[in-house]
Amino acid sequence: MYLHGATILQRLRAGYASRWASGAKVSYKLHNKDCLKFMRSMPDKSVDAVITDPPYGLSFLGNEWDKDIPQWIDEARRISEIVIFTTAPTTLWDYPRPDWVAVWHRKHSSSRQASGGFNLWSPIVVYGKVKIPADLYATHFGTYWQEHEKIDHPSPKPVELYLWIVNWATTEGMNIFDPFMGSGTTGVACMKSSRNFEGCELSPEYFQVAESRIKSAALQPALFSRSPTKRAPDKGNASAQFENFD
Repeated sequence: MYLHGATILQRLRAGYASRWASGAKVSYKLHNKDCLKFMRSMPDKSVDAVITDPPYGLSFLGNEWDKDIPQWIDEARRISEIVIFTTAPTTLWDYPRPDWVAVWHRKHSSSRQASGGFNLWSPIVVYGKVKIPADLYATHFGTYWQEHEKIDHPSPKPVELYLWIVNWATTEGMNIFDPFMGSGTTGVACMKSSRNFEGCELSPEYFQVAESRIKSAALQPALFSRSPTKRAPDKGNASAQFENFD
């Protein structure tokens, strides 16, 4: 299904966009608000999963927003049975005991440990009953840095990492909430994987970055993709696949 251009513009101006994937309509809602106040207004178990990258409390690059760890985890676990987030190895212990801890392996990372060596991993904290096919995901520093350079945010996470999390933690059409939206990576992953997304970001500057990225991700499938059907063997002949598209 394709939307008329005027309709798309109207929805974008209203802060709303949608696309069709696998027969299901997915949407996003973005809030330039304090997530702690916003979560208190949300009903119990009102979203299928909370997936986020909260402040680590390490004053990253001297940023004031990373000075402390907000008291957010209790509200997040109230509004969803599944809560998943990345944090630092030393701040993992600032949270209640999780159901599991997966690992983001950052190959060839230039990040440093407090002792001066290289830090090549980050914990992925998991609350809730989810099946993780394998509890380690590796990204290459070079690929991550190329993506990072294009984003006006000091610490954006790789889209591929959050696609991996979203795909094993949820299914298509589910509602995912990100209280610390930052550059919008969780929202981009949701648009790419047919999940509904709602996010909060307090900073007006980072909110604009997230809004732009998520809008772009939401519109791409509707404007530039054709819906695939089951692939047939092509023996390396890509042109033979055109008959498998609408």
